[in-house]
Parts: sequence; C-alpha cells; structure tokens
Amino acid sequence: MKQMNRFMMTILLMLGVSGMIRAQENHRERIRAYKTAHITQQMDLTVQEAEKFWPVYNAYDKEMFSLKVLKVKEEKKPNIKILFAVWIVLLCTVIIEIILLSKGIIIFKDRLMSTLVCSIPMKKYLKNLQNL
Repeated sequence: MKQMNRFMMTILLMLGVSGMIRAQENHRERIRAYKTAHITQQMDLTVQEAEKFWPVYNAYDKEMFSLKVLKVKEEKKPNIKILFAVWIVLLCTVIIEIILLSKGIIIFKDRLMSTLVCSIPMKKYLKNLQNL
C-alpha cells in the first residue's frame, strides 16, 4: 500500500513539474509575441520591412541571450586565483602553528632538562637522556 502511495505521489509530482515547464514555455512565447507586436508597431514596419528586419533582430536577440547565459555561467564559476590565495593563507597558518608547537615542545624539553639536571644525579641523567 505504501509503495502504491509513493508511486502515485511520484506520478502526480512529475505531472505537476511537466505542467509548470510547459506553462513557463507558453509564458515565454507569449512575451516574445507581445515583444514582436510592440516593436513592429513602434517602428511602424511594413510587411516587406518586417520580413527583412525580424531575421536580423532574432539572430541578434539569440546571440545576446547566449552571451548572457555565458556571463551567468562565468559568474558562477569559482575564481581559481582567490581559491588559491585562500589555500596559501590556510597552508601558511598551519605551518606557523606547527612551528610554534615545535618551538613550544623544544622550550618545554629545555625546561624539563634544566629541572632534571638540578634534581637528578648527572650519571642517571646521562644514562636516560635517549628516552627523553
């Protein structure tokens, strides 16, 4: 029963989406028709003039649309130079942290050795120096 409900919901969803896509395409066609009528009326084109004008205009409009789509795609692409700069900054930060940690370990070991030298006989200290 659950599978049947899921199947029905999937079918209804697909029909709804396809209907929305068709409605959007019809909307674009209507806008294009209004635009054509408006430009023809404003320019007061004759039939012969319109036959010459519209192929040129449509080619121009198609090219402009392609350029706009290309521009949007380019704007969505990550800027490699910026990403590389951020990566370098993060890498430098990690390296600096490693260096500071290493220096901290060295300082700690030096303090430990100084303390041990004062509190443990030198013979025992030299014997266990390798383990520290």
